[in-house]
Amino acid sequence: MTGYREIAAQLRAAIESGQYPPGSQLPTEHDLAAQHGVSRETVRRALATLKAAGLLTSATKQGTTVARPPVRLELAHYAGSADPARPGRELGPWETACAEQGVAGRAEVVDVAVVPASPAVAARFGAAAGTPLVRRTRRMYAGDDLAQLQESYVLEEIAAGTPLAGEGKLVGGLYAAARAVGVDLADATEEVAARLPTAAEQDALGLPDAAWVLETWRATRDRDGRVVEVLHSVSDARRVARVYGALPIG
Repeated sequence: MTGYREIAAQLRAAIESGQYPPGSQLPTEHDLAAQHGVSRETVRRALATLKAAGLLTSATKQGTTVARPPVRLELAHYAGSADPARPGRELGPWETACAEQGVAGRAEVVDVAVVPASPAVAARFGAAAGTPLVRRTRRMYAGDDLAQLQESYVLEEIAAGTPLAGEGKLVGGLYAAARAVGVDLADATEEVAARLPTAAEQDALGLPDAAWVLETWRATRDRDGRVVEVLHSVSDARRVARVYGALPIG
């Protein structure tokens, strides 16, 4: 007897083969049930599995459609944003990654404030808890979908009196703004882990119960080895993929 897992596997294969490209509509539940000789409830469970995996999306009047692939976000997008000569330098790293993949991406600044460093953030700076930091809270959209929540922290002694502490959007992204005020960026370390979302994250990102998030901590250092920025991001794992290219071997 065909179960929902087998139907989900067959539909996944059809999506990955291009039979159902991004944006296309799947057959109705009624048609899928007749095609596979199962109940509509079995089809619903198969579709729910693929929705949780980020392969499908649904709307009241549009039915079930194939979701677009996740935005491939590379560390190189951040490194390149510090180059004042790059094409499209008015775009930040997220917007650049989206544009390269044909997606209308945008970054929304939610809040900018001076805050004391929490123990978790202070440890990544190698500083004492309570050290004053400028925190920029942002939301990253891929099309109409909220894909990532961000909090970026910069030492107040660096950011004070510069656009890094301003309320507006940073043209070209934070790295470009840091370089513009004389910060000599050298390297960055990223730590990525998958986990279940908190209730607040699930609500903000509109995640179904079975969905996971990618949590990323990034520490950026200057030429003196000082950590000058710490980024904490929480991404909808269905909509964002972290990519690390040209890694040294040996």
